[in-house]
Amino acid sequence: MPRLDGLVDAASELRTPDGWAAKTYNYLRLGMLVAVAALAYSLVEEYRQPGAHCFIGSVSGYYYTPVRPVFIGVMVSIGFALIVIKGRTALEDWFLSLAGIMAPIVAFIPTSDDTRGVCREELLKIRHYQPYRPDGFVPASINNNLHALVFAGFTAIVLACVVFLVQRRPIGSGAWKSLAGGFAVVLAGWSLLHWAYGWVLDGHARAAIAMFGFLAAAAITNSVLGFKRGHTTTVYAWTYGIVGAAMVLSGLLFVLWKSLNWSSLGGHLVLYIEAVEISLFVAFWVAQTFERWDHTVGPPATSGPSAA
Repeated sequence: MPRLDGLVDAASELRTPDGWAAKTYNYLRLGMLVAVAALAYSLVEEYRQPGAHCFIGSVSGYYYTPVRPVFIGVMVSIGFALIVIKGRTALEDWFLSLAGIMAPIVAFIPTSDDTRGVCREELLKIRHYQPYRPDGFVPASINNNLHALVFAGFTAIVLACVVFLVQRRPIGSGAWKSLAGGFAVVLAGWSLLHWAYGWVLDGHARAAIAMFGFLAAAAITNSVLGFKRGHTTTVYAWTYGIVGAAMVLSGLLFVLWKSLNWSSLGGHLVLYIEAVEISLFVAFWVAQTFERWDHTVGPPATSGPSAA
């Protein structure tokens, strides 16, 4: 009964600590894809509303619609997952973490309320659009959420220090560098909130560009370093390289398109580039999930998965 024996062996493997780590890691990766799917459904659901049947000019623009809770929840969830998932190399790990830091910033600082934006009037008529007011709910929400994000960062640093102290083990140079880097990022965020708040409030587009840029860098890192060190097969190395390059080239094309004042594609130029970048990220994430399904972040040659 070879097939039954195989099932028994697989079940036994999942009961080992390494098996539990791999299963948790895989569920976390799949959860990110589920989050993207939830956001896509929410946009389509808003499109299907009687009296609407149109899309706003950008995904971020849905902050002012009933999609807002889903949009914020998805971005925060993806940001959390990107930060806690361990990269195979230190460089990949940093790129994923930096992208994860940008994700909630994209959610907490909304894009501007384009009063001439496509589909805005239709959603206003069916009361599915909340216009921006300088003295309203949105500014207070931004201030509260950004300070909470910085506080969460400081809390994470403190908890990491407590863990190091409780373990009473020698702390490697890599851990010290990660801790110092994380503290520097959080301190920079706190400083900007206190001395350059106006610049921060204008940072939605910068955060979004940085997020996709870091994700592209993570994909390219997987392609180059992964193949060089023998961690990544040729097929996956090419996949990551193509996806990363496509993310960069798509962003450059968007900047060129906008600077030359070409057609805005019916007011949906930003929506198109966002859809392209998100689709490329999903392609990268699906490929990486397949590649690392059995061994999380460790190379295939290792004897077991390393904890994320």
